[in-house]
Amino acid sequence: MRYSLVVHVCGVLVRLFGGMFLAPLAVALYYREFEDAAGFAVAAIVTLVVGHLMRRAGGTSAEEAVERMRRVEGLAVVAAAWLLIAHLAAIPYAWIGVGPIDALFESMSGLTTTGATVFKDFSAFGRGIFFWRSMTQWLGGMGVIALFVAVLPRLAIGGRELFFAEAPGPSEDKVSPQIRRTAALLWRLYAGLTVLQVGALWLAGLSLFDAVCHAMTTLAAGGFSPHPQSIAGYQNPAVEWIIIVFMFLAGANFALQYRALSRRDWRMLVADEELRVYAGIVVAATLLLVLALGAAGGVVPTVRTALFQVLSILTTTGYASVDFQLWSEQAKMVLLVLMFIGGCAGSAGGGPKVVRHIVLARYTLQSLRRTLHPRAVLPVKLGGRVVPESILQVVVVFFLFYLLVFSLCAVIVVALGADIMTGVTATIASLGNIGPGFNEVGPMAHYGDLHPVSRVALILAMWIGRLEVLTVLVVLRPEVWRSGQWTAKGRSAAREAMAEAGDTPA
Repeated sequence: MRYSLVVHVCGVLVRLFGGMFLAPLAVALYYREFEDAAGFAVAAIVTLVVGHLMRRAGGTSAEEAVERMRRVEGLAVVAAAWLLIAHLAAIPYAWIGVGPIDALFESMSGLTTTGATVFKDFSAFGRGIFFWRSMTQWLGGMGVIALFVAVLPRLAIGGRELFFAEAPGPSEDKVSPQIRRTAALLWRLYAGLTVLQVGALWLAGLSLFDAVCHAMTTLAAGGFSPHPQSIAGYQNPAVEWIIIVFMFLAGANFALQYRALSRRDWRMLVADEELRVYAGIVVAATLLLVLALGAAGGVVPTVRTALFQVLSILTTTGYASVDFQLWSEQAKMVLLVLMFIGGCAGSAGGGPKVVRHIVLARYTLQSLRRTLHPRAVLPVKLGGRVVPESILQVVVVFFLFYLLVFSLCAVIVVALGADIMTGVTATIASLGNIGPGFNEVGPMAHYGDLHPVSRVALILAMWIGRLEVLTVLVVLRPEVWRSGQWTAKGRSAAREAMAEAGDTPA
């Protein structure tokens, strides 16, 4: 592991992130929130200085080595940059008096598009802060580093390792041979859909500020809202239907959407197996919720409510159009199951992803058939193509580590005073980047009353979940970091680590 290279590239990314504070600074000044504006200015200066110092510390030799970045170094940069940027993004919260743990919690929740909050009294915060919360989710939805790969020519080659280390999902789905162009095209689609939703929400009756905030957090599958009661506080069916449409798009593969849109071939959407399963889960879960809720308030309102909450949880957006904490146990069980699924690969959604569940289900059936027919050749196929055995093993390893992290975190939260349902749902809502859970962390509640150590554990769960678990675990292997030089032992450890993650070392 070349430490100088990792420090240098992290410094470049951090310095670029410093410019992001200018937008909430302008919003705070527009609404005459001068104290908040000062906090954004300080955050921008601190971030720029830290980024500059890290870039210089890496040295010119590291700058020349960016194009030769190895996969394991890309993983290290992504993991470290996300953690460092989350701390710097917390400065505006700390500036206005939020405690250090809570400030980091809110920041990490935003950047990882989790949507869990520790804010108890929304009236105590200005619009600049709410805009920053939404903006961090919008940046994190497509990927902070993917944005910089798109706009920074120098990372066009080395940026490949950063882009795929950060990309949500198990597949390297490109829309262009050039990785920088891929990132730019996906960000263009992402920004276009955001603008489209802003216009739709504004026409539906929301203020321009609320429309912008909700559009950013919908397309990011984030769920932060400037209203303390989330979408339920607006009581506007048109707004709910608009958000339903864009939540579905946020949970679908953006690369697939771009190809279908650019080629004007909508059959590609129908032909995609993961998208079909994703849509099927939405329909099935909505029907189950309608049956569990009944139609006492009318069929259409019940279907709208059920569909909204199914998409909100499945895509890990985390909005609430009603207080589903008050629902029956049967209805809440449907939502609990959805928390363990997530959106499609290549979407803004978190969680394990639909495609991994498809592969795991077929791998399980293959194992059962192989027990009955040990000599039969029974390949696992996805989309008409055979899935390599190495990928099958990686999927199994992913789920094992996902459940291990989930179990450890849930034990910590429950051991520190939370009830079992709160501990379980708070953990899966953080690890899956969903946001609301049940009981103490329900849709109209917050995470601020959990034990401080529990909140720290959930911060780490958000970070690990957003980076797809294996990215963090591979980087944390001590033999990879034992030496600052790329020794034979280090190369061997990196190859082994990348093999477990399903990658081929350069």
